[in-house]
Order: sequence, then C-alpha cells, then structure tokens
Amino acid sequence: MGLRIAMLTAVFPPSVGGIQTHTLRLSQRLVAQGAQVVVLTRHHRGLPRREFVEGVEVLRLGQGDARREVATATYLAESLKELVARRHALDVMHAHQMLSPTTTGLLARKALGIPLVINPHACGPEGDVQYLRRAPWLAGGWRLEAARRWADAFVSISEPIRQELRDSGIEEDRIWRIANGVDLEAFRPASPGERHALRARLGLPPGPIVTYSGRLAPEKGVDVLLEAWALLVRSRPKATLVLLGNGPEEAALRRRVAERGLGTSVRLMGAVADVPAWLRASDVFALASRTEGLPVALLEGMACGLPSVATRVGGTPEVLEDGVHGRLVPSEAPPALAQGLLDALEPGPGAAWGATARERVAARFSLEAIAHRLLQLYGGLVQERTFARSSAGTV
Repeated sequence: MGLRIAMLTAVFPPSVGGIQTHTLRLSQRLVAQGAQVVVLTRHHRGLPRREFVEGVEVLRLGQGDARREVATATYLAESLKELVARRHALDVMHAHQMLSPTTTGLLARKALGIPLVINPHACGPEGDVQYLRRAPWLAGGWRLEAARRWADAFVSISEPIRQELRDSGIEEDRIWRIANGVDLEAFRPASPGERHALRARLGLPPGPIVTYSGRLAPEKGVDVLLEAWALLVRSRPKATLVLLGNGPEEAALRRRVAERGLGTSVRLMGAVADVPAWLRASDVFALASRTEGLPVALLEGMACGLPSVATRVGGTPEVLEDGVHGRLVPSEAPPALAQGLLDALEPGPGAAWGATARERVAARFSLEAIAHRLLQLYGGLVQERTFARSSAGTV
C-alpha cells in the first residue's frame, strides 16, 4: 500500500492560481506514483462537497463564501473533525501556506501525532512568514512558534523562503529544498503548424501574442503589465496581450484597458479550461509580479518553449536567467518591462531563449521528479514516527 497523504489547502481548482494548479497536479502525480491523496480545502457555493479528480479525493469543507472569520473557523473545525476520523488511515499531512491549512495541521499534529510538512508559497512583505510576523490579530506569533516547535519538516520552494524560515529559528536539517514542478507532457512546445491551428481554434488574431496566466490580484502586477503594454503597442501595433485568469482586480483591470484605449490589443479571457493550449499558441510569456515564491505559471510558460519576461522578485531569478531564457526586469517598472517584451518578440533571441527555457525546466522542474522527492521526504517522516512509537512501546 502506498503512502496516505492529506493535502491541506485553502485554495483549490476550479479557483485559479499557482497554488491551486500546483496542489492539484502534484496530488495527481503522487497518486500516479502509488500514493493515496485526500485534499482538504474550503467549500464554495456550486461545488460538490466530495468528489474524485483523476484518483484524488477532494473534500470541500466549511463555509468558504462566508466572511473571513466564519470561513476560517468552519474550515478549521470541519477539517480537524475529518482528520480525527481518518487518523488511522493517514501517514502524513502536507499544509500549503502558513495560514488556516497550517493551523489545522499543527493542531492535528499536536493531538494526533500525524507527521506534518509545511509548505510556504511566497516570501517578502506579502509572503507567509513576514505576514504572520506583523499579524498579531491572527495569532501570527503563536503560529510561527508552533510551526517551529511542532512541524516535522518544511518545504522551501526558493532560496528567499529558505532564508526566511532560517531567520525564524527553524533548523536547516528540517528544511527541504523542493521546487514547484510542471507537467512536461501537458506543457510542451508547439510546432509552427500546431501553433497556427491552435490560434485558429482559440480565435486569436494574426500577429505576436504575449500571454499572462494567473490570478488577477494586486501582487501579480497586471496593472504594471498594462502600463508596459501601452508603451509596447506604439511600436508593435499588431501585437495582442492575452490575460488568462480571474481575481479581485478583474473589474479594475477592465476599466484600465478601456481608459488606456487598449481594447483592441488586450484580451481578458477569464479562467480557461485549457491553459496549455493558450500558452502553446503564444509567442512570449509575461509575469510582472510584485512578489513571488517560485511561480508555477512561469514554469509552465517556459516549458512550452516561450521566451519569458518576468520581474526580479522572490524565486524567479532561480528559474529564469536574464539573456538566456528571456529577460529579468525590475518590478514596478513599465518601461523596462516593455523593452524586455520587445526584446523577446525579436525572432532571433526569442527562438533561442524559448529553446533554452524548455531545456531549463525539463532539467530542473519536472513534476515527476518533484513528486518523487516529496515521497522520499514523506517516507522518511513515517519511518521516524514508526521508530519513535516502537521505542515507546506504542506499536
């Protein structure tokens, strides 16, 4: 029997975002490698309370559409109840982000003894650790201290996150450097013929296509991307910017597109079912984030062989090397972003950067390899627990 894993996450598809995508695809890959996975996430109206997604059991708990305090409290209560009920059928818990999923995991770890892995997904002022440090109303100090004392291991997806964990007093040997991964079969380069057919199917116009995929949220800097686009179309009037995803900034971004007169060159597509098809139909991937952990969307764009232009934040420089896979530019700098996109649209550099981008992701960020590494981590924790219980005479 394979390892039995509980994934704890506040966000999960059909909600759009890097954490959502990563958690689903990772869970599917773990199942493919022999594990049993149950995802405990928040319930939202219109979604089933329980379903199976390609072998992954998904439980949606609590009242996710209620005000924040109620949504958090009901998720905590129902997820803890579920973990207690399954305590003899779980080997390890993996909590994504250091808010309610980690709180659930910490309480279950203390009460039930099930090993807990904590996986922060962002760094900097809006990242997990720094947010908790300045959030006494969320018992942030207690959460950090409880994590330091009770968690069995931490997954660091980037060097800045590892450093923040170390600065919080977490020992180096409890931090595993395991990056986010990408499905190299789904996200792959398109031949010229495939790209042409995809563009026709998706209704894309002729001319260069630059695509962003992710949440439409302040931290993603899509407003900055639009300002850069207003500069770019002066010299590339036939170019089109495609924005995939939804989020709290969608209405404001639509207004900005209209105010800047960009309606003919910017398409906000909302959440789409087939992200790989849109990326494979594109010429360049763009990411203007203000903060990042290690962006899954960037990995996906690069895996599709797209030259990529991204801001130098969080773990992004660990993925994309300037002048090798695309362009790294400062955040909050529309002129630099516009120039980076223009560079990537040049046929010579763009083709070379796209090819090396695919090679980079295939060599270092395969979802298959990431899942295998996590299974090694989980297995070690289970062995430690079994040994401890045996030594204490409880097995």
